[in-house]
Amino acid sequence: MFAGTGKYNRIGSYWEKGNQNEIDLVAVNDMKKEIVIAEIKMNPSKINTGALKQKSQRLLASYPEYRPKWIGLSLKDAMKYL
Repeated sequence: MFAGTGKYNRIGSYWEKGNQNEIDLVAVNDMKKEIVIAEIKMNPSKINTGALKQKSQRLLASYPEYRPKWIGLSLKDAMKYL
């Protein structure tokens, strides 16, 4: 879904100064104006997409015309995508 598919031209993580609002995975498709924002946890029950949406507000300000998608992945799930 991410690195191996070529669907996204930029893939990485995001954090603000002072280690505030750390986001585990950000995948951007500039052609389709899509951005995927993901939280990766060892324990999937600790995934909180509501908190992820809050943490991503400053990041999304840099992509005002992009369609965001927020997902939660367990560490096991993430290995399928990377």
